[in-house]
Amino acid sequence: MADNGEAIPKEIDLTEEQLQELIRRLDQNCLTPTDRDLIKGVLGAHVWLSRKLQEREMSLKRLFRLFFQKRTESSRNILKKVSEATEEKEPQPGAVPPAESSSGHGRRPASQYTGARRTHCAHPELAAESGCPACHRGRVFPLRDPGIFIHFKARPPIDADIYESDRFRCGSCGAVFTAPIPAGVPAVTWDPTAKSMAAILRYGAGVPHYRLEKLQQQLGVPISDATLFDLSEQVADAAFIVYRHLLLIAAQGELFHADDTTMRILALMKEDKDKDDARQRKGIYTTAIISIVEEHEICLFFTGRRYAGENLDEFLKLRSKQMQAPMLMADAAVRNLPKTLQVILLKCLTHGRRQFVDVYESFPAEVTHIIQEIAIIYHNDQQAHEFALTPDLRLAYHQEHSGPVTERLHHWCLALINEKKVEPNSALGKAIRYLDKHWDGLTQFLRIPGAPISNDLTERLLKRAVLHRKNSLFYLTEHGAAVGDILMTLIQTAVRAGANPFDYLTEIQRHHAQARDHPDHWLPWNYRDSIPGLLAGDAAA
Repeated sequence: MADNGEAIPKEIDLTEEQLQELIRRLDQNCLTPTDRDLIKGVLGAHVWLSRKLQEREMSLKRLFRLFFQKRTESSRNILKKVSEATEEKEPQPGAVPPAESSSGHGRRPASQYTGARRTHCAHPELAAESGCPACHRGRVFPLRDPGIFIHFKARPPIDADIYESDRFRCGSCGAVFTAPIPAGVPAVTWDPTAKSMAAILRYGAGVPHYRLEKLQQQLGVPISDATLFDLSEQVADAAFIVYRHLLLIAAQGELFHADDTTMRILALMKEDKDKDDARQRKGIYTTAIISIVEEHEICLFFTGRRYAGENLDEFLKLRSKQMQAPMLMADAAVRNLPKTLQVILLKCLTHGRRQFVDVYESFPAEVTHIIQEIAIIYHNDQQAHEFALTPDLRLAYHQEHSGPVTERLHHWCLALINEKKVEPNSALGKAIRYLDKHWDGLTQFLRIPGAPISNDLTERLLKRAVLHRKNSLFYLTEHGAAVGDILMTLIQTAVRAGANPFDYLTEIQRHHAQARDHPDHWLPWNYRDSIPGLLAGDAAA
């Protein structure tokens, strides 16, 4: 039997002479029972071989798209390709037309430059109620909107200031006197801003330390890659208590998104090679989890041997026993499911849709219909978002507008199989079987308030880990991976909260004692509220 339970045809061994005899009996319509069985076997083998060749073609096309084509599965791009292979046809009733690409959005307003330093430029001659220098009759009044001029400049990612102090030695006693550095300059080699920049460039932007080392060398401020990691590690140490508090809050979430991707840790890879135990798990993964807690989104990363479900099991030990079962959005892989905690499983509609996207070239007409139907569901969800509907109103909206679409799509797909229009073991048949098998999980948004329709949030978050893997290639040790997980968690959670991650990591370092004692006041969405009080206290002291 094949892996999927499909019988492999028996080998048919015919000499040229036997084949010619079979053809002669077939022409004379005098086939023997053995001949009939042989012909049935040949036909079955032909069908089996055609199906396998089709599946192989699907796999090769999937790889081709992965490496050489645009990595987008938008309806506009897919249906454009389908239309090139099929005749022009009228759109399906109720179908959502593909969105047109938007044009440019013009110049950015000054309000978007939240990290820029702002300098007020007072008019050298005029003030409110001054006489008008143009007409000499009226008086001027201030306008609400100031004049804006933006000046951009650049410095190395990590800059350095050298203070050369005068030194004097007594010719009699030998005492040495050194001029002090200017007031306000911290008496430390590494400012918190330098540490934050090293951490963000590596774990936020995916710039490897060795590449940053080369850049710093070229710009005249050399810093070794080992030093850059030490600086990043110090940021993780200063923020560790805040990170642990984030885990505690995240464990109480009402909705989790989870997925994982492969990663490399050289120490574990060497361990695998040394032990060479076939029974030992050798995979290494980075799991991304997004926890929705009230209006906050907390992004978590875990790297090591565990799958997403096992990381959820470990992480959710922090969850209060009195809380209800949370929702979990994931794909259909069993390894994404926790074993020790009951969850309400939501399955990703994007993954279900992707099963059909992969076979659109072989079944253009059928895939066109399916993609258009699913597009209506996504359009309805976007409408609910734009209308800012509450979870209950969103549920009612989907039940009214998406419910009939899902039922129509489900029945149409099953009819293809039941009416023998599609072979169950074909590529399209397998996609339909996937849809049917996971139908309840894929349509939870029609039954549960607040249930999302896809796991796109986590897939976008995982791209941060993939970017790191693509550029830096690997972690050296499990400790290095843990440092990366802590910093990526803090950086991406700050981004989701609309905070400046550079400012966030810097302020935690500057006030690490207060952050250690009161981590609940130093979360990405409230840390700025704690700083004015500290500054006022320092000024009073």
